[in-house]
Amino acid sequence: MSGAGKSILANKLNEVLFNRKVQSYVLDGDNVRQGLNNNLGFSPEDREENIRRIGEVAKLLVDAGFVAISAFISPYNKDRQRNRDIVGRG
Repeated sequence: MSGAGKSILANKLNEVLFNRKVQSYVLDGDNVRQGLNNNLGFSPEDREENIRRIGEVAKLLVDAGFVAISAFISPYNKDRQRNRDIVGRG
């Protein structure tokens, strides 16, 4: 849910990983919607595309050896499962 603390928790995990010398990156609504997905609105189709693109970026980060930390609202199981499949942890 919005305002539930997803990004706060993700950033804390990122900090812990950084202190352990693990390369990681937080993907959240603020940093993704400002750039990569700034052409998307909030229709069901745009929300689905937003989450799909996030999965693709997460896969690129994982392929580069990073831990990708995602903090997003994704109410549909099909979207979450598709991203698991994209990243390869399905």
